[in-house]
Amino acid sequence: MKPNDIYNDICGFSPNPEQAEVFDALINLDISRNPLLLRLPCGYGKTESVVIPFLAQARTNKWAIAPRLIYVLPTRALCNQIKDRICYYAQRIEELTDKIVTVGIEHGTSSLDPLFFSDICITTFDQFLYGYARNKSQVGRHVDIPAGSFANSIIVFDEAHLYSPYTHALMKAMLDILYHSRIPVVVMTATMPETLQKDIMYGFNSELVTFKGNFLNKRSISWEIKDWALLKEEKPSEKLVDILNKAKNQKVLIVANRVNVAQKLASELRDKRVKLIHSRFSVRDRAVKENDVISLLGKNSAADAGIIISTQVCEVGLDISCDLLITECASADALVQRIGRVARWGGKGKVIIVNPEKSAPYVDKKLEDKGDFVKISFEHLRNNPKLDFTSWGDTEAFCNLMEYHVNYVEARNAMGQVFEATLYADSVPYNLSARDEMYCTIFIGILHAMDKKKRAKKSKPEETGKLISLNAKQYKLTDKIPYGEIKPLCLNVSYLWFRRFWSNKDGIKKGLKMIEYDPEEQSLKENTSDKPPRPFRIYALLDEEGTKEEDKNYDSEIGLNPKSQEIDEESCQIC
Repeated sequence: MKPNDIYNDICGFSPNPEQAEVFDALINLDISRNPLLLRLPCGYGKTESVVIPFLAQARTNKWAIAPRLIYVLPTRALCNQIKDRICYYAQRIEELTDKIVTVGIEHGTSSLDPLFFSDICITTFDQFLYGYARNKSQVGRHVDIPAGSFANSIIVFDEAHLYSPYTHALMKAMLDILYHSRIPVVVMTATMPETLQKDIMYGFNSELVTFKGNFLNKRSISWEIKDWALLKEEKPSEKLVDILNKAKNQKVLIVANRVNVAQKLASELRDKRVKLIHSRFSVRDRAVKENDVISLLGKNSAADAGIIISTQVCEVGLDISCDLLITECASADALVQRIGRVARWGGKGKVIIVNPEKSAPYVDKKLEDKGDFVKISFEHLRNNPKLDFTSWGDTEAFCNLMEYHVNYVEARNAMGQVFEATLYADSVPYNLSARDEMYCTIFIGILHAMDKKKRAKKSKPEETGKLISLNAKQYKLTDKIPYGEIKPLCLNVSYLWFRRFWSNKDGIKKGLKMIEYDPEEQSLKENTSDKPPRPFRIYALLDEEGTKEEDKNYDSEIGLNPKSQEIDEESCQIC
């Protein structure tokens, strides 16, 4: 069948020229041209470009590509959203052919396919890496099965520009392994700078499919750049408030580069009924926030107006559109992603880009001036007031100003660890990490005093007369607490950021009240509030019963906001 027939059968629309080109390249796969690099604008249908040719095999019963598709993404939110789209297309195949195409998902909070057995498995990069390297506890004694699943799959790395330099080094290592194993690979991106693209594709005989047009004609984006900041003296800028007052009948998205800025804005703008989303919400609350955002800015939204405040988490993973975007200046690729959420499905939109005052986290100090990506973006926009964000040429040239590189030494070291993990069956690569940043996992508990009757009946001398509330359940501090009970309450934070809440001034140790949780014993350990945390551990961060709302470490509307000495947010990369 022809691409046009397949797309209309499965999707209900005809393919664009680039989708038709990818269709032909995959159906007539030439493994000597590997990987396939796909560069298309935001919202232009990259997912369909690879999923539909794969599903076409079931439609035609000719399996020329591979019997399995592994779809790798940077974030859990992206996995969850992409899964819904792919499930719809798989259902269409079943309706057309009576053939069932299974769709699985595998990431930190939804481990439903640890062996990667589904016909299509959607996963995060870290789970993909650990699966290949035999470092997934969920597979039990079957540690080699995930790698075997990869061997007869086509591997897709979507949103490949979103990783840190360290993770890009790991990606390069994995691409080298897949390339030499003759496993078909597709790398997809909208905003990857040319320097990074060259580094990642170095040594490959890759094939490139890129956008053939110049303008995305359905959208009209006006923009202006301002010297003022979102906050002035810890309060929302008067100019920001004035803009919001004039935009009462519009859907507005405000994007800050750092969590603390977003939190302060949301706290001060409560009267405008703003919704806040960032990475420092628990798994359960984050899901609620994502639904709030989609309810207001999603394609099927019935709302007429409202305000969302976000960090970088809105750039990908949420299929949303606003009328007005007010954003701090960021690196060019991040800005283009944010602006991709303006008038996303057509029409007119406006963008206001303001001064973030600090360049963090968009800084690479090793590159000196060339690594101050915010400054480079700000100056380019100031000097090019006619830049058209609906022009592929303009946005591509803007993104190419960012000099991102792969650290080949890190890539070689990473490859060595991966090879060791696969060669030695008795060796588990505990030191292999998908990210260069150390982190802590925390969950919030409410500490209660045990009532007098219960305290009188206590039988263990180590019990302290305290209870901890989790998910509306109460536990003694010595009780077994199933990991399943705390998993929805967890969030990851930068270890270096979290560590700064502890001090030892004038011989007085000071820190947040917390207790370490042992996932193997499924119990709380000793009180550790006088000791700084250790990386890669799980901690219960405790709020005393009766604590005022403004003094709590965690608020379901604001997220994690520890009440201790003021710290510098620059060290936190998890935004």
